[in-house]
Amino acid sequence: MQIICPACMKRLQIADDKLPTDRQVRLTCPACQEHFPFDPHARNTLAATSSDTVPGPAAAEPAAPQGAHTPSATLSTNFDITDVGPAPRALICLDSATHREACQGMLPALGYNTLHVLSYQTEALAYLSQVPYECCLLDATFDGGTLQANPIFTCLQVLPMERRRYLFVTLCLPHVVTADVMTAYSHSVNLIINQSDLPSCRRILEQHLAEHKRLYRVYRELRQQLGKDI
Repeated sequence: MQIICPACMKRLQIADDKLPTDRQVRLTCPACQEHFPFDPHARNTLAATSSDTVPGPAAAEPAAPQGAHTPSATLSTNFDITDVGPAPRALICLDSATHREACQGMLPALGYNTLHVLSYQTEALAYLSQVPYECCLLDATFDGGTLQANPIFTCLQVLPMERRRYLFVTLCLPHVVTADVMTAYSHSVNLIINQSDLPSCRRILEQHLAEHKRLYRVYRELRQQLGKDI
């Protein structure tokens, strides 16, 4: 069964046999530590489905992202790309409200003009498929996913290389060493950050972003000269 945390809206996957059917209990959200009541007869649960399944076109329209500068109107999956804000843009897919706020504070200082802070896999996939981002910060467990079954991570891995070279991907995991090169390489991302280090990772992020720009500087300049810059 999936239960939605009323504080951070994280979807919690809990086995049916772990929940009572005849009385109310209190649960704790692992993402934001919010304590909230669960009533088996209330409407705060979703139909029992896989948390890794992305809803199809008939699903409810995703909520609008909370931009860092100007709130956006509610958008469908066919939104106009000209309305998503000026480049460079960053996509933030983090479950913790504290981590999201930390990134909203540090990324503008690193030169990002537009931040899309999303909460659900469906809306993140819609944005990622249409917006040319320069930076993405992703929780491996974003919106109930796992490292092995995370549709956002999968989408990033199959992006065309001409676009992927412009995108700096940071994967956030528990129980890893921040900035471990081999772990990042094994997951085909630019940077690995331990989730507990996110609030204080500005210097590390800034350093790796600068290295990424230097690495592809000649490539980007050549594409600009050929008129193929994205």
